Amino acid sequence: MQADSTNPVLNSPTVEKVIKPMGHYPLRIVRGEGVRFWDEEGTEYLDAVSGEWVVNLGYRHPKVVAAIKEQLDSIEYVTPVFENEQRTKLAEKVLSKAPKNMRSVLFALSGADAVEGAMHLAMRATGGSEFVSLFSAFHGTTFSTLALSYSYPKMLEGSKEGLDRYLTRQIRVPNYNCYRCPFGLKPGSCDMLCARYIDTAIKHQPDAKVAGVIIELFQSNGGMIPMPEGYIEMVREICTKNGVALIADEVQTAFSRCGDIFASNVVGVEPDLIVMGKAFGAGLPLSGVVAGEGFTSLRGWEAGFTLMATPAVCAGSLAMLEVMEEEDLGKNSTEIGAHMVARLNDMKERYSIIGDVRGLGLMIGVELVKDRESKEPADELTGFVWKDALEKQRLLLGKSGPVFGDFGNVIKLKPAVNTTRDQADEMLDRLERSLAAAQARLDRMH
Repeated sequence: MQADSTNPVLNSPTVEKVIKPMGHYPLRIVRGEGVRFWDEEGTEYLDAVSGEWVVNLGYRHPKVVAAIKEQLDSIEYVTPVFENEQRTKLAEKVLSKAPKNMRSVLFALSGADAVEGAMHLAMRATGGSEFVSLFSAFHGTTFSTLALSYSYPKMLEGSKEGLDRYLTRQIRVPNYNCYRCPFGLKPGSCDMLCARYIDTAIKHQPDAKVAGVIIELFQSNGGMIPMPEGYIEMVREICTKNGVALIADEVQTAFSRCGDIFASNVVGVEPDLIVMGKAFGAGLPLSGVVAGEGFTSLRGWEAGFTLMATPAVCAGSLAMLEVMEEEDLGKNSTEIGAHMVARLNDMKERYSIIGDVRGLGLMIGVELVKDRESKEPADELTGFVWKDALEKQRLLLGKSGPVFGDFGNVIKLKPAVNTTRDQADEMLDRLERSLAAAQARLDRMH
């Protein structure tokens, strides 16, 4: 491929051929341990986002590494046509932690193709073909999942590729967002219009029957947004009444991040289908769908991948789940998350740039604004905080982007679920220095 003159990684003299990276940031990571990683110069960084919310036990957890190595001494790959002991054990462990209505596990490789697996299952069970998803949702970038994601219209703006001709139309409805209600209403007096609107959307589809409603139990890429109390219960009732599958996208909320192996257990809902990904493979490629009664039928090889759920990957995932169980890391996420949110709210008292702090366990968002009254998003300053934290404080944060939602002004904190209080405080100390620098910039503007 031709060199990209704007990309320092592609122009590095030590790189002859390279696939264009997603983030375009010239940092080569060579080693990791726990909540820290090191670049090729030996510089140490503190990771407040678990890689990309993938290594929920941090990097190279000894029990996970040992389990993978032990399995490699026996066999590394078994075709999905045959039985695989580690795969069976992992499915049983997942079902033991899932809501009680769940009956089987369909394995896949990444979050997006697991979403597609859930779509297959919902369509087979209901006979429908349409799906309802929310504004600011993100469910993947394959051709079917892109149509469910907020990135779909954003990515097409100014595009000459014509991707839209490959994408099926799906039904988009306003999302839950009490800080920026899409209806301009106030919590407590809104009669949960965001949930009730889903019922209207399902009933007024003249072209085709709706197969499922897919919802992130805590919107991530769209701005780190928690559901209001009572929302998911109402959506559950709407789906049941209309004979529609409720699909919980837990690609980012599962595996102790929100206070339990599954966030569905935390919010108290029994979906028909739960999508897993990201951390499921403990750092290796693995995803899947947990299916409830009546949603488990597929035709042979209708959803399957040659490299799905290989023994070594399943062994690592199983070890991760055992560590989470033995160390009660759901409880740790709840306690450390509450501590971090309390400290962030204390910072909010000192820095007017912080408009809102929200979280569920160790799924935390900090929304930055230029003015609290108008809530004008501070997109540019949010980018400044992210870069300052990485380059000066040696802290890796997450940041919402306008491709995946309306704004790019939310800092994401999703550290490993076994993060200690001291490590959390170290992350927050470094973050505060970057927030103070951003506040000073904002004050100078005014």
